[in-house]
Amino acid sequence: MAVEILVIAFGCFAASAVNAAFATGGVHLTLAASSAVLPLAAAIPLQVALNATSLIARIITCWRHIHWPVFWMFAPTAAVGAIIGARVFISLDEGVISLCLGGILLALIWLVPRGVTLKLPRRFVYIGGIHGFFSTIFGVGMFLQPAVLRTDLARLQITGTLAACIMALEVVKAGGYAGFGFDYADYLPHVLAGSVASLVGNAAGHRLGHHVSETRFRLIFKLIVTLVGVRLVMKGALLLAG
Repeated sequence: MAVEILVIAFGCFAASAVNAAFATGGVHLTLAASSAVLPLAAAIPLQVALNATSLIARIITCWRHIHWPVFWMFAPTAAVGAIIGARVFISLDEGVISLCLGGILLALIWLVPRGVTLKLPRRFVYIGGIHGFFSTIFGVGMFLQPAVLRTDLARLQITGTLAACIMALEVVKAGGYAGFGFDYADYLPHVLAGSVASLVGNAAGHRLGHHVSETRFRLIFKLIVTLVGVRLVMKGALLLAG
């Protein structure tokens, strides 16, 4: 268990630092760390608890900058999507989840053009439902972050708005997972270690953002997520083949 806790704490530190510095991307690191030492049946529900401290810290820091119209469009439909997603999650085999999650991560990194935009006036209503559903199944969001990053919001507005939207969704996801039998108390040491590491990472991230260029960050981030995606695809293929 000591190795599990150490790996997860490091992942939470790195994720929180990345989120504080660049507004998004850290959740992939938390998922990578936890899925490396835990089965996906535990690693995915744990994302809610492991990311909570970082999200709350960003909400407090950027409260004045949160763009509430996006939040109120996103949150209600995201909650519905999360409830449905939790029911689907418990019915899926780990091999299927691993294979699909790995494929999705690779597709997001390499196949989605950066210039793609969605111009619907109330697009965050639709994004909320889709994002809530898939992030509950796979533990990682795929639609909200790119949509917010492609708005005209300033950097602090993006950071605060993403944190508020995701925190609202995480509360519903936690209830869904717990309602279908996942016991967070079994992983209390992991969560406590991750929370402390997240607070330290959040403080470090605000300084990091001034010293690391966006170009270098995107390159490193792509490489990390690519490695995670390949590993999950291989794991899923082996599980399904066996």
